[in-house]
Amino acid sequence: MGEAAFQDRLLRIVVAEHDRLCRQRVKSLLATEREIDIVAECTRAGEIIDALRAHQPDVLLLEPRMLEGNPFDLLAPLPPESLPLLILTTAQDQYALKAFETKAFDYILKPFNPRRFHVAIERARADVARFQEDSLTLRQINLIRHVKSIPEERLIIKSGGRVLFLEFDEVDWIEAAANYVTVHAGSQVYRLREPIGRVEKLVAPHNFSRIHRSVIVSVAKIKELYPCNSGEYMVRLKNGKELACSRSYNSAIRSLLHCRTESDRGR
Repeated sequence: MGEAAFQDRLLRIVVAEHDRLCRQRVKSLLATEREIDIVAECTRAGEIIDALRAHQPDVLLLEPRMLEGNPFDLLAPLPPESLPLLILTTAQDQYALKAFETKAFDYILKPFNPRRFHVAIERARADVARFQEDSLTLRQINLIRHVKSIPEERLIIKSGGRVLFLEFDEVDWIEAAANYVTVHAGSQVYRLREPIGRVEKLVAPHNFSRIHRSVIVSVAKIKELYPCNSGEYMVRLKNGKELACSRSYNSAIRSLLHCRTESDRGR
């Protein structure tokens, strides 16, 4: 099935907006778009989580200033792979920075420009379609491994209509992004529609460590680990890339680096 076929499926959207007039404006703009299904409307922050769990939408259109709570605090504990594409709808430029910090897919400023709104929705549609087309199901991956007798020494990725078999020692780090992960291997970046928890179990036996809820790193590619002002640590890779190590994962990464140091001394 090609991408065009996926483009024709309904794009499932949750609208989270406390202001009635703004919510009606969002709905009227969505009514002009093709193949849209508004699966839920939320007026309070606490309703968002229930809507995501009940409907598993493709897109969350979110006004950050929700009633009865901070939506970012509510979304933060959720696994990145369980989140839909997040598009912020706000009248304040300051939330553009928040969009970057939360890895939001896009943001649209109020008052809404219909053209800008349309572009954001079509970008989201294309992103959802691309990853549905490029992603192998678990059954397909297992079938490939069974027929071709491919060992678990390589990461299987579908990209651009091709199936790539990536050696684990080629991978530098892996990051969760919305409902997929990005695999960084040298100058190449691949996207894989798998939850980061499942990817972690796959790569852990190959000297990888999870240093953040959304980051897995190849221990062999780490150059140094150093503290930062917040009391947490930063990891610098041999290629110069710096990655934050959250406090809950500090002990795990220090333990792995200690084991590696002891191993090097014994050689």
